[in-house]
Amino acid sequence: METTAIIRRTGRALKPLARCRRGQAKSAKERTRRADGNGFLNHRFLPFWAFTGNKERIAREYFNSLANLCKHYQWDIPKTDLPFPQNIYTTWQTVEKQVSALSRENHCLILQDKGKQAVLSVVKTFDLSHCLFYIPVRAYWQWSQDAEKQDITELVTVIFAYLHQVVDIPFYAESGSFMDYQYDILEQWVSETEDEGNTDEEDQAWRQQQEDTLYELRRAGGHIMPVIKNPDWLGKMESVVTGFHHRDKHEMEWELLGIEFLQLYRQYPKRSLTESVHPDLIYPDEEERISVWEYTSFYWSEKDCFQHELLEMINCSFQERPVMDEPTAVHYFDTMPDPERKDFDFEERLFDLIERLRDLLNRYDHEEHHPTV
Repeated sequence: METTAIIRRTGRALKPLARCRRGQAKSAKERTRRADGNGFLNHRFLPFWAFTGNKERIAREYFNSLANLCKHYQWDIPKTDLPFPQNIYTTWQTVEKQVSALSRENHCLILQDKGKQAVLSVVKTFDLSHCLFYIPVRAYWQWSQDAEKQDITELVTVIFAYLHQVVDIPFYAESGSFMDYQYDILEQWVSETEDEGNTDEEDQAWRQQQEDTLYELRRAGGHIMPVIKNPDWLGKMESVVTGFHHRDKHEMEWELLGIEFLQLYRQYPKRSLTESVHPDLIYPDEEERISVWEYTSFYWSEKDCFQHELLEMINCSFQERPVMDEPTAVHYFDTMPDPERKDFDFEERLFDLIERLRDLLNRYDHEEHHPTV
């Protein structure tokens, strides 16, 4: 699945904005994690190599899961005459290579789970290709000021409420969020430039535009954030979506998008994106990582006077981080896997909908259409 975002590709060189924007940057302020309803994020996956306990039981658990894994993939079970724990390590090496050869997104691990200390497991990662998923809000803010746009405003409001409250996508006006930090830095730069006292008329006009943009995005953020945090909008999502009826081709796209968001919410009413992200599974010792709260966010605009500066800052912030915390799916082979299970159904649909939402908002995000706030 090709994904799109704000920045081009992670790497040492900065890249311009483009269709599929990917990126990387300096460490941001630590974001306060929200309470997770089902406690799944608090689960810590422990590796087998930290085992303690009955060796015979551990070997029995492991070789049972090895037999299930080989049966599932129709492989021969690796043979070994080595003693414990070398027998586990050598057979794991064999199947680990086979699992990795199926896909570069596959990882074969021995995990502790469900009261067992050595369960052979396959962990699959959802490849985001270092794309970032940022949702612009300036067009929505402009619509909210127009009495004739209340239907579309309500529709976007319930979508935003779902993405913020359930999916757990941070809003740029949240104190301590990654995007809030980026706008803080931009504000400092503008202030420092003003202190230099440049009298060039063109520079002064540009600085005034930057100050006006910062003022508008801060004020708009202060109004929008409590709205999309209000649980009443989430409760009204079904009635708002089903009550929206398009009058033209543009509104038909919004109607279809709203219906698909509603279907996703109905099927996964409590599912957050963070629920399937487990930093302790893949490269657990790597401290420099791009977190889910950094590659997803609401932000002001892709088309304002800060578009290039914001791009450069985020690229610089992510450049030296080799790991991106992508969604994962874990298959434990203590039992045979469910053949009906579909990995990443939620993630595939969610990221596609975010892309479409972003594209529609960008289509109507024009700076000259925005009144001075």
